Amino acid sequence: MLGLAALLAAAYVGLRAWRYRMLLGQGSAVGVIAVTAASWGAGQLLPGPGSDAAFVWFARRDLDASVSRGTGAALVARLLDMASLAVILLVSADLAGISLGRPVRVAAVVLAVILGVALLALFVRRPRRLLLGLAERMPVVGGLAARAGRALAELSSWQTLVGLSLATVGARLLAALEYYCLFLALGAHLDLWQVWLALAVRTLLFALPVQGVGGMGTSQVWWAGGLALAGLPVAAALSLGLVVQILDLVVALPEGALGWLALRVRRAVRDGGERSAPRSRSVWPRSQGSTPASGMGEGAASQPPPSPDLVGATTGFGKRD
Repeated sequence: MLGLAALLAAAYVGLRAWRYRMLLGQGSAVGVIAVTAASWGAGQLLPGPGSDAAFVWFARRDLDASVSRGTGAALVARLLDMASLAVILLVSADLAGISLGRPVRVAAVVLAVILGVALLALFVRRPRRLLLGLAERMPVVGGLAARAGRALAELSSWQTLVGLSLATVGARLLAALEYYCLFLALGAHLDLWQVWLALAVRTLLFALPVQGVGGMGTSQVWWAGGLALAGLPVAAALSLGLVVQILDLVVALPEGALGWLALRVRRAVRDGGERSAPRSRSVWPRSQGSTPASGMGEGAASQPPPSPDLVGATTGFGKRD
């Protein structure tokens, strides 16, 4: 089951990379996959939305993406994830026959509506112009808003929107299947809808800026909350949340390390190619009475012409200092 979970996790990274490539509009497929895997692995260890910050850094260094473009891609991807998770929370609870309670249901609906309106404002022309027009008047983010407007205009085609939606839904489904395999490996008797519900709660809470290193001390609490909401006793949810968090790291960290290693190899190959590129040296014919090329200084131009013996010794070419 762990091997199948690892394969599903790799497919999950691939779909996220496809979405990032659409959002960035640059970078090779291999490069974007490596950046996505490396930032995803870093996000397993860094507190809060550390994967977003890691993605911006890796994209700037290894894909030559500007900070504004990388930040915009990470922001749009985060909004798509949070909106889809809020919808999954509501749908999976209904399919699993679980009552969320009025406060949780209302909070999920409000979150989905707010994030949906935010995405609508970003991708639809008139709301986007109004929102960015207000942002451009602000002294700090004005220039960033102008550049973001041009980038978002490129993403507003229906083909791109369909691709982003399919990549988001596919990634969420693969994540649910991955954790379903992890819970099966632990012998937990949960159906897919219960796992999807618990995963939605855990991932929504994982976006909070207060997290332990590697998720320890916090992620298992988020898991416990989601599993308890899915119908498990609190004690069983706490112990199961701790073990599944460890298995999660066992699966995610090697794939993140592979992405980081791939980026190191790509940089080494690129740097080696730049160092081994031949540098052209310009030489010019030099005969008796010729004037040296410009740029050697007035003093050099005023020197007497070389003797015929010297010209013959240098095979007809002058030496460049």
